[in-house]
Amino acid sequence: MLVARLFLISPLWVAYRFHETYHGPLHEEMSFSTLLIMSVVWYLILCWWDSGRAPRSAISVIIRNMALAYCVVWSFLLLFGAGWFFWYMISHVTVWVILFWQMVVHTIAHYYLYPFADPNYYSVRKAGWHPFWDVTPFNFDSELIKDGGFEEPEYTRFVPPTHWLNQCPVCWARQQTNFGVCWNCNYGADGDDTAYRERWGRPPPRPSR
Repeated sequence: MLVARLFLISPLWVAYRFHETYHGPLHEEMSFSTLLIMSVVWYLILCWWDSGRAPRSAISVIIRNMALAYCVVWSFLLLFGAGWFFWYMISHVTVWVILFWQMVVHTIAHYYLYPFADPNYYSVRKAGWHPFWDVTPFNFDSELIKDGGFEEPEYTRFVPPTHWLNQCPVCWARQQTNFGVCWNCNYGADGDDTAYRERWGRPPPRPSR
């Protein structure tokens, strides 16, 4: 995660060292202390974005994956004589332009579209799921982690089938359904659904009759 954050900050340092302005090299026009302040602020913003994501992939890691992918996409420019500085910077700029517009679109949809399309939208958001970070192909988490957001326990007696996609809100073992008694820790046997309510913000579903 640290490496991912430093990689996302690196364009600041690359531009500081190699960018030529109309008045000369950028490192002669801007003080080194200004670069440090900008880097620290940007690093803290990335830390704030990453907070609360575990065990899902950190946002910094997902953005890094995007940047690396666009470095490959734009690599053909090098074959046509483009300099490495232009190639490196346009790869990062492409990522941030895309992220800016996805933030605009998802912010609008968060209030005016998603809640009407899915009544459980706010519940899954409360559990940590995000309609972009947990859907983009640049997030390499398993579907269980994307949907549930918790690592499974180490199974010793019984390993649940891979098509079981629900999780116990107490021990995080995979479950066949999202109601009933947990086969691993016996959660739900006493009828106490406090853990489910704290996790999802609503009562657990009941089996249909």
